[in-house]
Amino acid sequence: MTKEFYKAQMVTAVLHYSFKIMTVAASALSIYLGYYLYIQGVTGEASLIVGAKDFEGQLINAAPGLFFAIGGLGTLGYSIHKSAKVFIPYPENTNDGK
Repeated sequence: MTKEFYKAQMVTAVLHYSFKIMTVAASALSIYLGYYLYIQGVTGEASLIVGAKDFEGQLINAAPGLFFAIGGLGTLGYSIHKSAKVFIPYPENTNDGK
């Protein structure tokens, strides 16, 4: 294997895990800020209606902190479920019979 191949693998691994760590950090921050707003008693007029084929849900007059927390949980779930797909071609044998 060539040195460039290992370097490409290392760069790919670093970028992949950096993406995962940054997404988890952003999700944790969002969840924490939502929790903080909720504990501080910040209230407001906010509503959320979610629907699908067989399901419909409605959240009326919720605190803004709840939306931060739900957004953070959604981002965290998406980050865990989805991953970056990277293709690094395997180098061919270049010994030339030597």
